[in-house]
Amino acid sequence: MNAPKKQNDGCLWMFLFGLLSLFGYIGVSTVTGLDTTISILIGMVIAGIFATKWVGKPSLKGLVGNALFIFGAIMLLRFFGSVFTQILENTAPPTFNKEEGIEKTVYIENNDTIDVYSSHRIWKDNFGNPYEGTLTVRDDDYRRLRNHIINFKETSSSNNFWGNLYRYLDKTDAPSLDLVMKSFEDINRQKNLNRMEFAEMVVSCIQDIPYSFIFQEQCMPAQNYEPSIREILEECPECCLGNVTYGIQNSVSFLQNLKGDCDTRTVLIYSILKHFNYDVAILNSDFYRHSIIGLNLPTSGIYKLHRGKKYVVWETTAKYFEAGKLPSNFNDITHWDIVLTSK
Repeated sequence: MNAPKKQNDGCLWMFLFGLLSLFGYIGVSTVTGLDTTISILIGMVIAGIFATKWVGKPSLKGLVGNALFIFGAIMLLRFFGSVFTQILENTAPPTFNKEEGIEKTVYIENNDTIDVYSSHRIWKDNFGNPYEGTLTVRDDDYRRLRNHIINFKETSSSNNFWGNLYRYLDKTDAPSLDLVMKSFEDINRQKNLNRMEFAEMVVSCIQDIPYSFIFQEQCMPAQNYEPSIREILEECPECCLGNVTYGIQNSVSFLQNLKGDCDTRTVLIYSILKHFNYDVAILNSDFYRHSIIGLNLPTSGIYKLHRGKKYVVWETTAKYFEAGKLPSNFNDITHWDIVLTSK
């Protein structure tokens, strides 16, 4: 007759159970993406099975006590790990290259780490005032939204295709730009900017991002394009993104890869300034094949009159263009139409 299996409440069982629970939690959380508590509990069940098989069965009292202790220990380790990660993120020097490109990193949100795409920007506005901030979007938001533009449906009776498309992009992407809004809020709080200065800070930040062509068709070699496009692509072959629906990137995708043309930028700026309660407009020109923004603010310069309000125009694709000024090759305001307003 076999002797009854000895119950094991000793240190070896607890050590093995704790170690396996930790690795089990990490594995379950990584593979499934489940909630922290559920991942820990599943990891502990798996650990209990293996620890019992290898070391022996504990008493019910010992099992409950060990389980509670290990659960608390893992939660405590996770908390201190999150705090330590946050400290490193806040104190470590920027790891971006001189072009201030995109880095995939992590962000602490609700005591959890999430994958994000971040671009640390260092720029000056059109009056030489220096700024620094980080434009961040969540990886989950990027994956969820990167192809959503194919869902846009234009009604046959509408004669404002671009305005309706921009409205759709703003409505869909703006809720996922909250980390970007927070970055601009932080700058505003530090600098104590007035309304015009804040708009100048936002617009100059987006102006500072190098221009890229966004084509509905596949990108071709530079020599296949007209001189103005060919010249840019010869200097920067990677400054082209092709096979994009309607030839415009949604804002979250733009911030994920920093590739944006005129209306990709105007929609992003529109969403940001609208969030901060500006009366902002998007203007398009079929004649110039270009897109800019307009602001209903008391400042001088070229403006477009719309429903009794003056929208001062603003070029967004090149550095150092102030509000109310346009390049000489497309400054005839009669060729511009307001296609969307925030108010």
